[in-house]
Amino acid sequence: IPSEIGNLFNLLSLIVSFNEITGTVPPEISELPKLELLHLHDNRLQGTVPPLWLKGQTMSSFIADCGSPSDFDSPLNCPDCTMCCNSLQECEVITSQTNFGIGAAVVTGVVAGFLCLVLIASLLRRKEVYKYFSLKSDTYDSVGTDSVNCFFLSSSITAWVLAIVV
Repeated sequence: IPSEIGNLFNLLSLIVSFNEITGTVPPEISELPKLELLHLHDNRLQGTVPPLWLKGQTMSSFIADCGSPSDFDSPLNCPDCTMCCNSLQECEVITSQTNFGIGAAVVTGVVAGFLCLVLIASLLRRKEVYKYFSLKSDTYDSVGTDSVNCFFLSSSITAWVLAIVV
């Protein structure tokens, strides 16, 4: 596959299956912004396929010879393939490798923890237990009633939510 393929900016699909093409997949193939379908299977390609972001991706959008057994020592490395075929012409749908579980759990935990702290502070203030932890000076006078920080000084949960969201 020639590197000039990256100049075909309006290319929607590229099907070169069953052609015994040899060599590697050029990195320029990742520069095709409108590519929706790429079939490279049953060829003799080696190496790594560059990352691709295909539009309207389905389970047969991106097929390559990345399955085992392979005609080579190691099959074509294709991290973004939606389907991998092997030398026996058997193809298998690949599930997404992206895992956002841990990151999402951490972010959710931090946000939930912060909101719990806000709720506890608001409840303490409402019960006037908060006055033992506050500064001796009148905070409203030092900040001013026109300040955005007055939302945080309020005992209203609605004011706290507005201050955090906005």
